[in-house]
Amino acid sequence: MPHTIPRRLLAAAGGTALAAAALLAGLTAPAAEPEPAPLDAAPAAALAGGDSILNMFEWTWNSIAAECAGPLADSGYTHVQTSPPQEHILGTDASSGEAHAWYIHYQPVSYELESRLGTRAEYAAMVDACDANGIGVIADVVINHMAAGSATQTRYGSNGSEYRQFHYPDAGYDASDFHNTGSSYCEIDDYQDRGEVQNCHLVGLNDLDTSQTDVRETIAAYLDDLTSLGVDGFRVDAAKHISATDLAAVMNLVDGDPYIVQEVIGAAGEPITEAEYTGIGDVQEFSYAHDLKNHINGGSEARHLTTMGTSWGYTSPAGVFAANHDTERGSQTMSYKNGQDYLLGEAFMLAYPFGTPASYTGYAFSGSSDAPPLDGDGTVADVNCGADAFTCIHRSPYMSGMAGFRAATAGEPVVDTWGSGDAFAFGRGDAGHAVFNASSASITQTFTTSLPDGSYTDVISGAAVTVSGGTFSATVAAKTALAIYVGNTGGGPGGDADDCVNASAYVTGTSVGDEVYLVGSVPQLGNWTPIASAHLSGAAYPYWKGTVSVPAGTTFQYKYVIVRADGSYTWESIGNRTATVPATGCLALNQTWNTA
Repeated sequence: MPHTIPRRLLAAAGGTALAAAALLAGLTAPAAEPEPAPLDAAPAAALAGGDSILNMFEWTWNSIAAECAGPLADSGYTHVQTSPPQEHILGTDASSGEAHAWYIHYQPVSYELESRLGTRAEYAAMVDACDANGIGVIADVVINHMAAGSATQTRYGSNGSEYRQFHYPDAGYDASDFHNTGSSYCEIDDYQDRGEVQNCHLVGLNDLDTSQTDVRETIAAYLDDLTSLGVDGFRVDAAKHISATDLAAVMNLVDGDPYIVQEVIGAAGEPITEAEYTGIGDVQEFSYAHDLKNHINGGSEARHLTTMGTSWGYTSPAGVFAANHDTERGSQTMSYKNGQDYLLGEAFMLAYPFGTPASYTGYAFSGSSDAPPLDGDGTVADVNCGADAFTCIHRSPYMSGMAGFRAATAGEPVVDTWGSGDAFAFGRGDAGHAVFNASSASITQTFTTSLPDGSYTDVISGAAVTVSGGTFSATVAAKTALAIYVGNTGGGPGGDADDCVNASAYVTGTSVGDEVYLVGSVPQLGNWTPIASAHLSGAAYPYWKGTVSVPAGTTFQYKYVIVRADGSYTWESIGNRTATVPATGCLALNQTWNTA
């Protein structure tokens, strides 16, 4: 059951306004075009069934390196995805009123690895740091086009390279390397026209003629440069605007066997389809993200998610996601602004075996073109979780913990499904079992499972769960989940039933859609990262309640935080609270907002 979705939004510098291509739903389809010739390419390397990607949007290379050596080293994520690493336009050359916008990274000036996210040396060091902790690196690469530029005025990129329209000397391109220059200049308007989509210019971004051997070789040399630093794969931006034949020819020139996932946004009635690109590598399945929102945060019952797959019209092999840097700025997929619903979507994606999942972590924004946190010189600031706009949402057990669940259940089929309305559960063979409650009320249920008898630790809460005789019983609060797997047994971190904190906070001043979290200085409370911490239920409003496992004897600092429906945070204005979990029994916190 695929759904149409809006095409990606791209902006062009030099006075070209931010453009959005409209949906084509309702348009009459043109006469069928002939199928493209078969690709002369071997499929790219696939990631393993237990692998997962974390898309670290706008994180500096130094920050990714630190995260790989820190929290990610103990997570289940096997790969990180970086923002485009090549030289780009200056932030001051973004569209009017959008200085330093995120999209400047998608306007290449050269293929030098020097950007506002870091230097070539820092990128190489990041790859090494991640590799040392068992985490591969995938680069987002922009190879369909070059930056928009003035026909007469010379401008400069982030590393000082000169450029103007159709002239990028430090990339090795001149006007002969582009489609439709001079009097034949055209911009994409009709997505029913294959030639226009793949040979005209995308909102002023100069379209490379990838049918030419020298252009293919130049692009392949850039990708080879990245693989020489240890990069394991590529997410190909705007792949739909490159013919599949041309893209396959480029990838055939690249050394090694990198993983490839391609951005190809299909829409009903259009001649260019995702299926054309599956011979090259994975294809991002945008309908998957739309369906996640529709079933978790929309009008369809969440229990149907246990049947997701090619029967829903999805492409295979697919790259799947709950949100990315484009879609989170629209309305048809979820984002961090959806709070627990978004976390449930991310957790389900990691638990369910369809496709190669790419989780997403970025920064909070109010305007769709808002820049990431910047230093005074216009470079992106290193991430400081809990103190700047970066959400660090990936540190939540719904993401990092569930990546571990995915790794532990690799290759296992979906079994023992159960569903009722917006609550559902399924096992992964005899290796794991997950329960999701997207409803507004808690559920209590006895679940049939193929897990061996024993005591397990819930990935999400850290609580102990006992399997006996092929069943386990659990109460799962509204908008939360439970996940257990072989190897994550009772007695681990948070596994003791005595190691708990019961919180009850009297919080008024919230509105529909707002959520309250207990945030603090220990991992179980998100390391000061809202949303990644303990979510409290508002079922007894104005009392917000919840239980979280924290090891006995732990002394920690904490506060309550309101996460507004628009994604903004309201922290208590008093100083940090302090508490210690007793040696036995639960710590009870009964408090009032902003009252010490």
